[in-house]
Amino acid sequence: MLMPCTAQLASATDQEDFFESRVRPLLIRKCYECHRRKAEGGLRLDSRKHILTGGTSGPAIIPGKPEQSLLWQVIAQQHSDITMPPSESLKDGEVRVFEKWIAEGAAWPEPIRSSKTGPDEHGITDDERSFWSFQSLSETAIAKATSDLNKASSKNPIDSYISDGHREHGLDAAGPATPQTLIRRITFDLTGLPATPQESSEFLADASRDRGQAINTLINRLLSSPHYGERWGQHWLDLVRYADTAGDAADFPIPEAYKYRNYVIDAFNDDKPYDQFIREQIAGDLLQASDKDEQWEQTIATGYLTIARRIGVSPQNQPHITIEDTLNNLGKTFLGLSIGCARCHDHKFDPIPTADYYALYGIFSSTIYPHAGAEHKPYREDFVYRIGDKKAKENLGVFRKKLDKLRKQERAAFQRYRSFQTEPINIPGYNRDTAWKEVLELRDQIAVLAETFPPLETAYAVREGDAGNAAIQKQGNPRALGPMVQRGFLQVLGGQTIDDSKDQSGRLQLADWIADPNNPLTARVIANRIWHHHFGRGIVSSTSDFGMRGNKPSHPQLLDFLAAYLIQNDWSIKALHRLIITSDAYQRVSQHAPENAAIDPDNIYLWRANRRRLDAEQLRDSVLAISGRLDSSPASAHPLPHYLTYYFRQHEPYVGNFDSDRRTIYLFRQRIRKNIFLDTFDAPDGNLHVGVRRPTTTSLQSLYFMNSAFIQDEANRITSRMLKTNPDFITRIAWCYQTLFGRQPDSPEIKQTQHLISQASTTSGEQTAWSSLIRAMLSSNEFLFVD
Repeated sequence: MLMPCTAQLASATDQEDFFESRVRPLLIRKCYECHRRKAEGGLRLDSRKHILTGGTSGPAIIPGKPEQSLLWQVIAQQHSDITMPPSESLKDGEVRVFEKWIAEGAAWPEPIRSSKTGPDEHGITDDERSFWSFQSLSETAIAKATSDLNKASSKNPIDSYISDGHREHGLDAAGPATPQTLIRRITFDLTGLPATPQESSEFLADASRDRGQAINTLINRLLSSPHYGERWGQHWLDLVRYADTAGDAADFPIPEAYKYRNYVIDAFNDDKPYDQFIREQIAGDLLQASDKDEQWEQTIATGYLTIARRIGVSPQNQPHITIEDTLNNLGKTFLGLSIGCARCHDHKFDPIPTADYYALYGIFSSTIYPHAGAEHKPYREDFVYRIGDKKAKENLGVFRKKLDKLRKQERAAFQRYRSFQTEPINIPGYNRDTAWKEVLELRDQIAVLAETFPPLETAYAVREGDAGNAAIQKQGNPRALGPMVQRGFLQVLGGQTIDDSKDQSGRLQLADWIADPNNPLTARVIANRIWHHHFGRGIVSSTSDFGMRGNKPSHPQLLDFLAAYLIQNDWSIKALHRLIITSDAYQRVSQHAPENAAIDPDNIYLWRANRRRLDAEQLRDSVLAISGRLDSSPASAHPLPHYLTYYFRQHEPYVGNFDSDRRTIYLFRQRIRKNIFLDTFDAPDGNLHVGVRRPTTTSLQSLYFMNSAFIQDEANRITSRMLKTNPDFITRIAWCYQTLFGRQPDSPEIKQTQHLISQASTTSGEQTAWSSLIRAMLSSNEFLFVD
């Protein structure tokens, strides 16, 4: 059973992130003019040391005690003599930022920059350039990967790296897991679904003859299953914060979003080379294609960019926010760098100057993002037509003319309705209700007209805009522009620039720079992600931060080998799966060993396998699969209203809730309204990049498995399925254990269960007794965890 635990305080990293994103920008904008080098009143606010020392009036803050801190008193207008800033008071929200920061201890990250030779013209030091993740892959690792590719070896090269760590730290590796354990582990890892009793039986028989060949056959079968793409596509969707809605204040739905989701699933199933996968998502519309179908697929792939979250009631007026989300995600997902931290000032830890941020910014400000609709502009724009804009205009011209007329009338009627909120209207027989009725009548007319529109295929994708460089936005303010920056790449990764003579956004060049095998980050980052999902922890545990605040690799040579192996194998993700799963390191038992635990309690050096809890998708999909209710077919569009009939507002946002028996990856994902099940079991909500899911253990999770209608219904279905196919107690209990736990029950379990079923059947009936047993099994650690 899952047990509750208390909530934890924000981590040191979270507190430092809060300081960098919320506190430091306020200090720069509101305080540094007088309290930096100038130090009026003897007070400097540009370091924690200076703030704690204070000025002529004493220390500026007392960490943990905002109300006793002079800084908070003067900005909150709570000081009898001093008010700051002198020209304009801070807003309430800004005051609360300082209050939260001081209350949590006033975190102030230590500066990391240092160099004997000093920074170059970009402000990057030699020490920063020599940081491990910015170095080329090890020549030794490349040579080993090449050698392994050219010869068949009985020894998996991964194990030599892991064994080196064991010897260095005095660890004894655990033995191999049983075939029974391995089929459950591998099947869940590759497909997210439980192995069926028949699959388990066949594998155990094969493994008894030749364990290695049986494992290879199992891997190949699972990698060929369409369920593989559904499982590993979900890992990718976590990274790119996929959702079926835009995320603005009204959360407008995007009927075409599913096409990008399905593109991702197909890409993994087809083992699309990872470098091509990158290029298509950033610049698919600009790539050469063998035919129109491939061109359309590549255009859909740029849904990666358009899925960026929109903010507020008028996101179309805040393109800098959309581009910020794009750059933040692009940096973390592909490069393992927090590029977004350089928006307002030079990155405080990594060698990313503000100019680099705007060099990338210019590429995306030269790109047209579609508008999905928002409260102040409900009509969507700039979606991409498969037949092209010219032909679409010809096909839709007559219909759009009628639509434009009705839309003008609807907007005018809606404005009259809203005017009741702002001014007195004294028209006999005309009131708020009649005004609203007028709006609804016009919207009904638009809905009728919408159904007559030709169903032209569209994609939520980007296209080229007017190419041009971007200016630095001082402190991230788009209304305070600084010098222009040539579009280009990060200086620390080469600093390539876009030739102004080419009338292009630069997305194609950016995609090539990221996917370049000589880029030291790209292959390392994705190889580490694959490793993380197989072992529960990456070689670099901060999977989306390979910068100076991230964790260093536990096995740096192994990481370089995996990256080189990926590149040498034509960027094949499936080849990396095969290599990892066939290693002794992956196939170890998860059994605890006190001697090893005393040396390596967190199993960083992999002396055993890590026991992992099933995630939200695995839990739901497994229950449906076992009950026989899972629809294993792929899904297409959600049953959304016609896209021409959206008038959602922040106080009347879109809410979608569609029942489905398909796999969880196909469920409707809404940004401002959480799915209760997914939220309870720690799945992302589509608002933020998630490189590592942080599983919680709460009483709500236990209660859900004990009392929810979903578990009750599925337990009844599982019971009916079991009773229908098994005539006696022994076959029934064997079926339950094999189907839910992947093993046969032992004699004490059979005896105990028989006694319990006999007792419960007397009072509640046989069906209820078995259903109660099934619910208990579904709630047990043996079902919820994979060894």
